[in-house]
Amino acid sequence: MTKRFNLCLALGACLASAQAEPRAVRTVAPLSVRGVNYYPRETPWGGMWTKTPAEVWERDMALAASLEVNTIRTFVSFSPSLEQAGLLQSDGTPTAPYLARLDAMLAAAWRNGIRTILCFDFDPKTFAAPESGDRWRRALSAVVGAHRDDGRVLMWDLMNEPDDDAKWSGGTRAYLRDAQAFLRGYDTNHVTTIGMTWRIDRIKEVGLPDVVQYHEYCPKSVLFEQGAARVCRTVDRQRNAGGARPVLIGEFGMSTARDPVYGVEEALSGKAGEASGTEAEQERLYEIVLSAAEQARVLGVLAWCLYDYPIRNPNESHFGIVRSDGSLKPAAAVLRKTFVKWNNAR
Repeated sequence: MTKRFNLCLALGACLASAQAEPRAVRTVAPLSVRGVNYYPRETPWGGMWTKTPAEVWERDMALAASLEVNTIRTFVSFSPSLEQAGLLQSDGTPTAPYLARLDAMLAAAWRNGIRTILCFDFDPKTFAAPESGDRWRRALSAVVGAHRDDGRVLMWDLMNEPDDDAKWSGGTRAYLRDAQAFLRGYDTNHVTTIGMTWRIDRIKEVGLPDVVQYHEYCPKSVLFEQGAARVCRTVDRQRNAGGARPVLIGEFGMSTARDPVYGVEEALSGKAGEASGTEAEQERLYEIVLSAAEQARVLGVLAWCLYDYPIRNPNESHFGIVRSDGSLKPAAAVLRKTFVKWNNAR
């Protein structure tokens, strides 16, 4: 286990050398989060913790670092499949092997100068169960307890897009309200965030986290017409509602399923939604969002996502900036160039 250190106040200075021991941070400077959302290419979603060989963490973190990434956002899952795999106990508590895998991933990331935002991903049925409070407390106690002094973790993300209509239940609201209070009492070294879509009015009902995080998926027709000004207006709305809290763009991107060369096969093309586009359109979208992030001086961005995935859903399979053959899309060059610029300006 990595040696623990006390609080520091500047993320940029702490990331100056991947060889130095990391210290936990609570104050993050604008444009210092230069990141991507991450699942392994071959084992995304449910397979991340059950099927991923340890050497994959090393390969993927080295690739991310080559794109000047200093932060990843990924998901700590608590689902029946992990219980079946022996990574969760029947009461929802992570087992020692699960915690060891998580630690191995964090270590691989830090060896490449990358911190991690850990998003807690519970099975949807969890919050409807009578014992849900006890279950999520056991889960968070194990993970946060192992890493509350760990500078490799940048912040805790309580849930992904809970403000979506399908997730916004009484159980979800109770979890978000109580989990924030629990984490603030249990870990004084890390800030909290919630990966909302954009409905900050809903999140205010349960109390805002330390960092306002929203996901920028403005329709491409609107974004291409209005440009960076459209994103800046959305950031302003989050700031107006969040008060003095900093804003993070926790996801943005575009599926390139409609690309004529690298898109999905013809048999799947009819299933691609209108939001999907070409690699040239993805590149343009990255330029707009990154320009807006710079103008608005948000904490930073996390692109969705590092890889294309070998799944047969064209609306999810081609969001990556790295193709299935390992080659880079044009958007990857835009991301790297921007991150170099932000890093040099700090």
